[in-house]
Amino acid sequence: MQQEFLVKDLGPRSYFLGIQVTRTSAGLHLCQSKYVHDILARTHMTRARPAKSPCVFGSKLSRLNGEPLPDSNEYRSLVGVLQYCTLTHPDFAYSVNQLCQHLHHLTSTHRTAAKGVLRFLKQTIDHGLYNSKNTLQLNAFYDSDWAGNPNDHHSTSGYAVFLGDCLISWSAKKQLVVSRSSTEAEYRSLAIVTAKL
Repeated sequence: MQQEFLVKDLGPRSYFLGIQVTRTSAGLHLCQSKYVHDILARTHMTRARPAKSPCVFGSKLSRLNGEPLPDSNEYRSLVGVLQYCTLTHPDFAYSVNQLCQHLHHLTSTHRTAAKGVLRFLKQTIDHGLYNSKNTLQLNAFYDSDWAGNPNDHHSTSGYAVFLGDCLISWSAKKQLVVSRSSTEAEYRSLAIVTAKL
């Protein structure tokens, strides 16, 4: 690289694009505690009561619940930064996916749900991804809520892929069609990708 380009070695990374990197002899820890703290300050949630879960168990967001809110810019901005936080916080990817589905039909219920995710972030501000020397055993987990969307009855599916104990890939997304065969096809494609890894 140095023969072809002007390259400057800045040494080991400790903070990059909102992600803090901590290296130890055991492995690498990635978290976004400073980034999350800035979000809480910007949204006036630094004194909010922490929550142990990003959402209420069994609750489903609907475009029909709550009072419509005319200005959605603040909500969209908040959901965008929450989506970025899932880079090191896969534990609330499902909740953020639910928030993303209502960017065009915003109600007071969605804003309350977004604040619930912020309260969970405050509880888990130092959490992140930990990567260590591990086995090369690959495990994948997949699940779906089977027509869980109250508006169009589409399913939300999610998966997590581990290399040893290290989480290396994950997703939570709403399926495009209402079909069990679609879910089975997604599962088969995930199995094929996992086998190739």
